[in-house]
Amino acid sequence: MEVVAKVHSQSKSKKMEIQCGSESARERMEMMEEEGNRNRKGEVSVEEGYRENKIKKARLQSTLVALVDDPILSDVPKNPTLSDVDTLICLELGSAMSISVLKLDATAFDVALMNSATVKDLKVAIKKKINDMEQSKMGHRHISWKHVWGNFCLSYHNDKLLDDNAALQDFGIRNNSQVHFVPYVALKDSHRHSKRRRHRFFHGLSKLS
Repeated sequence: MEVVAKVHSQSKSKKMEIQCGSESARERMEMMEEEGNRNRKGEVSVEEGYRENKIKKARLQSTLVALVDDPILSDVPKNPTLSDVDTLICLELGSAMSISVLKLDATAFDVALMNSATVKDLKVAIKKKINDMEQSKMGHRHISWKHVWGNFCLSYHNDKLLDDNAALQDFGIRNNSQVHFVPYVALKDSHRHSKRRRHRFFHGLSKLS
């Protein structure tokens, strides 16, 4: 009887061990399944978030296009940056100025700049404006601005704007002032002007219209 009881006890213990092992294995499997589900959910949420961001960007772009096409906002560039919008807001508030730029073909365009703008800021605005106009008319046409500024400069009331760091207000330029291009070719060695090159490039800039 003692032997039978001992065998029965050992058998019961083994069954409990097997049962516990099975439960542990089942728990591990359940944990692995839960982790897999979480990973799949994470992947889905990332994809959904990416898709939602694309939809939001598309809606925003569509709204911006509609706003830019509004006649009231005709002075806003076709691809406005935050800086462009900020400058236009400042123009309305009086802390920025609109400057007319007269080209060699007698046509003009306006650029908006902060009241504290420098000659360099004006050059950058002119470059962006002309590039945008070229893009809207016939697609991008390469313009060598190094060539342009190497042979022409801006002028205001017979004062040549040669110092890029000079403030526009130092020349008396205010809101609604007009600047224009003039030939200016400085030779590196003598810093004198070449009239021959000046007349040659004068005609070239008129093609920027």
